[in-house]
Amino acid sequence: MQTHSSGDQLSDKGSGEATLTIGQIARRTGVSAKTIRFYEEIGLLPEPSRGPNSYRRYRLADLNRLLLLRRIRLLGLPLSSAKPLLFGASDARCGDVQRQLHSLVEQRLRAIDQEIAELHALRETVADYQRSLAACPPADNSTFSDCSDMRCIVPEDDAAPKETCDDETESCCAQPQ
Repeated sequence: MQTHSSGDQLSDKGSGEATLTIGQIARRTGVSAKTIRFYEEIGLLPEPSRGPNSYRRYRLADLNRLLLLRRIRLLGLPLSSAKPLLFGASDARCGDVQRQLHSLVEQRLRAIDQEIAELHALRETVADYQRSLAACPPADNSTFSDCSDMRCIVPEDDAAPKETCDDETESCCAQPQ
């Protein structure tokens, strides 16, 4: 039986390979037992072997996969991006996994930069709208449903497009009388 720094013992029940229970692997990885079972259910983790008591038994490869999955989630990467990386991870070289992860992280950084740019643009739009609302005094004290001048609330660049139609007889083209 081996003991690691966390105090959890890797059990070697005659198989020659050290294993952990779901509780032990959850503590070692910071991934809840419920999430571990979910990852098994959706195929991100292989179904673990079972001990004589039918408890799940996890190997070092499972521990490594969970640590990698946790890091992927902390970086905000979708689980779908983890599948290709995890399928070959057990038999892959550490350097290969690291290079694939590096590529995923580069993609994530580009996506974050894009999101930041979009948020900056949205912030400017909202700030401009706030300034226009502050600069535009209310035209009257009528109720909103009776408001005839919406220029302050809905600037012209936000207004619904004017209706157009091909046939002047359609009601959308009817001229007010």
